[in-house]
Amino acid sequence: ESSSSVSPPRCRWRGWPVEMAAPQPGDDIDTLLFDLDGTLYAIENGYEDACRARVFQFMVDELGFADADAAKAAWRPQFQKYNQTLRALRAGLGLAFDETKYWTVTRGDPKEVLKSNADARDALAAADERARKENKTIKKYVFTNCAEKQACESLEALGLLQCFDGVFGADVMEDTCKPSLEAFRKVQQVAGFDFARCAFFEDSVKNLAAAKTLGVTTVLVSSATATEEGVRNDGFEPDHVVSAVTASEMKRVLPGVFG
Repeated sequence: ESSSSVSPPRCRWRGWPVEMAAPQPGDDIDTLLFDLDGTLYAIENGYEDACRARVFQFMVDELGFADADAAKAAWRPQFQKYNQTLRALRAGLGLAFDETKYWTVTRGDPKEVLKSNADARDALAAADERARKENKTIKKYVFTNCAEKQACESLEALGLLQCFDGVFGADVMEDTCKPSLEAFRKVQQVAGFDFARCAFFEDSVKNLAAAKTLGVTTVLVSSATATEEGVRNDGFEPDHVVSAVTASEMKRVLPGVFG
């Protein structure tokens, strides 16, 4: 006999039938990876633009470019290729400079722009609460193309630093970065998680596409970044799309983690 709906599985406890909860999206996930810029804060808030302006000024002051326009013109095609300004300048343009000074100057003081993000904090707390209720362990990491020190400074400004179990960035990735599969594998080796049990939250479609080839559950955080990257022709679609990292949006797409 056919039926239009499927009843949840049942078991018996002391002779009485008991309905078992139906599986939910995210039930099998035990690791959450979050990008930083454009994911844990809105890319449109001005911090990213300020960082880029400092990059162009760094190129003028330290690397001999005539002005910011000339620096930007040289930077753009290399950034589109390498997806990280540090590598764009070094590998793409063949420039040499002090890396520590570069990160310090270009990232600046995030507290001048970034403010506490209570919405993201509530979302992360929801994952912890769900894990406690189910006696599970959930690990949460930041995975960014900027250096760890500056990433931690940004997370501190956002009021999110204590919400994460670790921060992975340029120091761990060394001569690679997202979307390189090598970058993902380096982080995996250090953190020790299973790609198949991991969800990745990111505003860059190219980074999500790389993660999906490894079996990661991909969640696109909508922003101007996807528009800047341009149209893809490989058919990639993220598993989920959210407007921002909020408790309600997280619960909507992955109730098995945040519900």
